[in-house]
Amino acid sequence: MNTSREFKQRLIFALIFTFGLILRLMFLPAKTLDMDSYLIWYSYIVDHGISQSIGSNYFGYNPPFIYLLALATLTREFIHPIIAIKLIPLTFDVINAILVYKIIRTREPEGKKPLFVALIFWAAPTILINSTFWGQTDSLYTCFLLWTTLLLIKEKPTSALAAFAAAFAIKAQAILFAPFLGILFFKKRIPFHSFLIVPFVYAASFLPALLAGRPVSSLLSTYGVQGETFAKASMNAANPYFFIDPRGYETALYVGIALAVILLLAWVLIYGLKKYELNKPTLIFSALTSLAIVPYILPKMHDRYFYPADVFSIVMVFFFPKLWFVPVAYQVMSFISYLPYLFDIRANSLIPFAFVINTVIILFLLWRQWKMTNENI
Repeated sequence: MNTSREFKQRLIFALIFTFGLILRLMFLPAKTLDMDSYLIWYSYIVDHGISQSIGSNYFGYNPPFIYLLALATLTREFIHPIIAIKLIPLTFDVINAILVYKIIRTREPEGKKPLFVALIFWAAPTILINSTFWGQTDSLYTCFLLWTTLLLIKEKPTSALAAFAAAFAIKAQAILFAPFLGILFFKKRIPFHSFLIVPFVYAASFLPALLAGRPVSSLLSTYGVQGETFAKASMNAANPYFFIDPRGYETALYVGIALAVILLLAWVLIYGLKKYELNKPTLIFSALTSLAIVPYILPKMHDRYFYPADVFSIVMVFFFPKLWFVPVAYQVMSFISYLPYLFDIRANSLIPFAFVINTVIILFLLWRQWKMTNENI
């Protein structure tokens, strides 16, 4: 009987892994609009050489991704540029699956549940689409957010903040995790001195570019320039700003940022000062809630900015199996949000549905967090 059950489990695991792998291989040759930019950068590195390229301010991303892109050009003799570029986020998909496994393993040292959750992550639609169809880099900074979480669970706060700094060095969207870290600071799980490592790790990520001659001013202005790229309150993000008329962009920007700061500060202080046990389940739930509410209440968010919430909702459901509908909802919401850009479908016909799903789930997360922390004292 046990042998039969073991065989069925292995068969299911093999099918899930194969499903995720086959779709990734099918998606690799696909070319999206964003890939055009990556291909231009790839060609620039090939034409000018790695050293000169990483020392220039030609690129619109922070150096860590450019380093990886430069390494990808070394395969140009035997791998097509599109596939070489997409192998970067695909590699991080593999690393992220391992990190998901390790996080769950801290809760369940025995059994096959950690492997099952990692495989669910591996086969999740928006994870597949983001990395190997779209060719985006969200898996890179999310990798370091997962690593941050694993180190926090293991009570290594300084190492965790170093991992967070690496995430922020890759993408500014890592700031979505900052309110969660604020809660841990007030709960005395992260000492103040651990935060001091953040600027050092962030600056260290610039060193190869600096040594290659890139100006400091260029390195420090990347995120500011990115923020000015689109004058829209929402880039198909499923949040209230999607409904703002373009003429109200500046008002939405300043009022939205001010309101977000107030609301997030209130959330951090409430759950940072409230008396309850911050165990592994509540820690994971708080991390997910941070990743969900920040892109919801901030203006200028993109359709992809709920990607970390997609990932952490899968991790969360292991700790709260009855909340299986949360990761399902995030998969549906993010998938709908991706469609306008990837397939040129009118956003007005889709994003309102994603907005409703997102709003309901976020309200549920906030209610569940309040209830959970009241019970867990």
